[in-house]
Amino acid sequence: MTVQELQALENSDPPRDERVDIKSVSVDMDAPVAIRVQQLLDQVKNPYAFMCGDIAVNIEFTPEGKPLNDAMASYLSAQMK
Repeated sequence: MTVQELQALENSDPPRDERVDIKSVSVDMDAPVAIRVQQLLDQVKNPYAFMCGDIAVNIEFTPEGKPLNDAMASYLSAQMK
């Protein structure tokens, strides 16, 4: 997924039936971080709008915050511990 594709998704609000349930996502925890991030993005489709069970989740980041790729890398690294 390119930066431009991520930016296009940033302000989207897809209907619930178009969102991926994060619980169904499977990432190879032995793969390098960049591969895990790509696996997550490929499966979730929209990292800003997804489902967690019956809950629709919308994510926003502040301009001063950590970039999405860095936040995802931190999360995936923490899952390995």
